[in-house]
Amino acid sequence: MADDFQTKSFLIIDDFADMRSAIKNLLRSLGANHLDQARDGQDAIKQLSSKSFDVVLCDYNLGPGKDGQQVLEEARHRQLIGLDTIFVMITAENAREMVMSAIEYAPDSYLAKPFTKELLKTRLIKLFALKTNLSGVNKALRVEDYGAALQELDRLISAKPKNLSELIKHKTEILLTAKRYDEAKQIIEEILAVREQHWARLELGKILFCQKQYAPAQEVFEHLIALDTNMVAARDWLAKTQAALQRFPEAENTLREAAKLSPRGLTRQRLLGELALNNGHHEEAEQAFGRAVVLAKHSVLNHPSLFAGLAKSKSANGGHADALRVVNEMSRIFADEPETGLYAATTTAIVKQHQSDVAGATRALQEAEQSLLEITETSRSPSLLLEMAKTYGQLGEREKATEIMRQAIANNHDEEESLAEIVQVCQATKLDFDAKSAIQEIQKSVVKTNNEGVRLIKAGQFDAAISLFSGAARDMANNKTVNLNAAKAIVMKMEKLGATTQDITAVRHYIERIQRLAPHDWRLNDVISRLRRIASEAS
Repeated sequence: MADDFQTKSFLIIDDFADMRSAIKNLLRSLGANHLDQARDGQDAIKQLSSKSFDVVLCDYNLGPGKDGQQVLEEARHRQLIGLDTIFVMITAENAREMVMSAIEYAPDSYLAKPFTKELLKTRLIKLFALKTNLSGVNKALRVEDYGAALQELDRLISAKPKNLSELIKHKTEILLTAKRYDEAKQIIEEILAVREQHWARLELGKILFCQKQYAPAQEVFEHLIALDTNMVAARDWLAKTQAALQRFPEAENTLREAAKLSPRGLTRQRLLGELALNNGHHEEAEQAFGRAVVLAKHSVLNHPSLFAGLAKSKSANGGHADALRVVNEMSRIFADEPETGLYAATTTAIVKQHQSDVAGATRALQEAEQSLLEITETSRSPSLLLEMAKTYGQLGEREKATEIMRQAIANNHDEEESLAEIVQVCQATKLDFDAKSAIQEIQKSVVKTNNEGVRLIKAGQFDAAISLFSGAARDMANNKTVNLNAAKAIVMKMEKLGATTQDITAVRHYIERIQRLAPHDWRLNDVISRLRRIASEAS
């Protein structure tokens, strides 16, 4: 038992030196030898970036700068900690929103000050047992090798350890990420057949959503909310499902209730602001974006689009001067971001339009167009294209808005959230463009291309298949699935007929593009592994 403390490394994060010393002394008395300290959130991220820790003990309130929630958020976002890391949130706060926020971000445990040596010891020993042998799973996940992670989990599950439920939960989450929906669904249904578990029911809803079974998914999430009105995650997923069903006012109402329960969720406030703004509820939008901007100040998720949303909301409510001040603040804070110029220009164009300044709106729109040209096509995110399309639509540039919408659909044909937002933007701007039909048309075209490519590969007509997929990738440069298909076609040709320098270079080109579009797409690792094997055999 003492060996657990002696062999593990600890990071203590607290803005008060006395508290850091107190926790350090408690851990030393339990046998811990490898102890590091961080005085605030920035220092914590710096240390997590340079060294791996087995246990992180982090105070929620860290004074000016990042709070404990934002440390955990960034550590996960940047993969500074893994499944095998223990993260304990410590706080003296007992306000409902603080407690809900801490629980929602799901640290491994939660300790309220003051706590005793015995409580800390008992809690950590339990967590040590739960985290045992997860290092192999985490190692595979760090390189997106989901097959290896699942194999390791199956090995651990077969021993039926104390943390069996946690291991099964990890397995279903990985299967969901790997889009192996039927396998995940079977596991979840087996669990629910034995007894009701809210986490399993939530996973079932997610699986149904990913399978585009929106009506059954909605029933699952509504059922969960009826069972537990404080289950914020169920409300978030219900709102996502309602948006996919294009029930945008209902989605806004659902998110509003979720935000009341847990108002410190940055992503939730952003989505609420976007829905409210598109639904014409400008006061609600201003409040949500205002909260998002405050929450994002020290967050890794801070982005110019939050300021753009706040400025547009203020202008829609008549606060044009305040809106332009927000634009200036955005330009200052994100001066080094390539997308900032476009967001500043599009937002200024909308504000000028609200002020009936036609010349000013036109100038700002021209600046936005220039900013878009300066961003390479393969670097244009879906949100950036939508921002441009919304601006064109609101300023009456219907043809340009329609063209951008088509690009956005083509590059995101299988991204349901992006497609739902495209439909809502068309409705909000009263754009004479049948987005639903366009989505169906493009989706059918991509499926047809994929099926034809598969047929050609099976017939041994590799060059024809590669030409087909490469042409689609030229037309849809930002579509990760199309680029993956092009890469896989060349890989399959090399596996069958042998490698060439030209083909290896072409695959690497597509890999670089996919890494920018979707760095954590599970399918990418398979292509990279196969290319490495081919290149090794060819050398």
